[in-house]
Amino acid sequence: MKNVDIRNLTCMFLIAIPSLKDPNFERTVILICDHTKDGAFGLVVNRILLNSFVPLLGGLDIKECAIDLPVFYGGPVKPEQGYILYSPSRCESIPTGSYYPSIKINDNLALTTAKEILIDIAAGKGPKQFLFTLGFAGWAPGQLEYELMTDSWLIAPVNNKIIFDMPVNKRWKAAADSIGVDLTRLVYKQGRV
Repeated sequence: MKNVDIRNLTCMFLIAIPSLKDPNFERTVILICDHTKDGAFGLVVNRILLNSFVPLLGGLDIKECAIDLPVFYGGPVKPEQGYILYSPSRCESIPTGSYYPSIKINDNLALTTAKEILIDIAAGKGPKQFLFTLGFAGWAPGQLEYELMTDSWLIAPVNNKIIFDMPVNKRWKAAADSIGVDLTRLVYKQGRV
């Protein structure tokens, strides 16, 4: 992997090291959606919160549902807010004229909070690849950089196959494998010699 600027990790994975025991982030893979001098925003992509989003449909005023999908734990901040991570390049079935106001993460990933995308997904007309999360992971200015310098995270390039195709319970290991790290052999020591 080329040199990484830890001041801008937008569109990178953060992989929790095995010794990270914070229950919010233990064994997680986080997609960093935005990282600036003002802080960082990301979504956990490997932890399911609910196996079905059907119980949430009433609150979203969605009357019918052609498919079901899991709801992911996006992080501990604003757990009542939904975020849909999706691949805009895989939106062949979206009705002409539909548009979801989104943040472009890269050419193959976008993020939206638009309820219309969930309505389309429930009707079987939305993007082919998507992940629905509640909450997000957030860092204040300088906080993520500090955590990286104290070796709390590994950094890897984003990989859509890990996000959308890999079984959820294999994403943590697959993300680490993508940079040649065997998490079972990772030794963590902190302190003075």
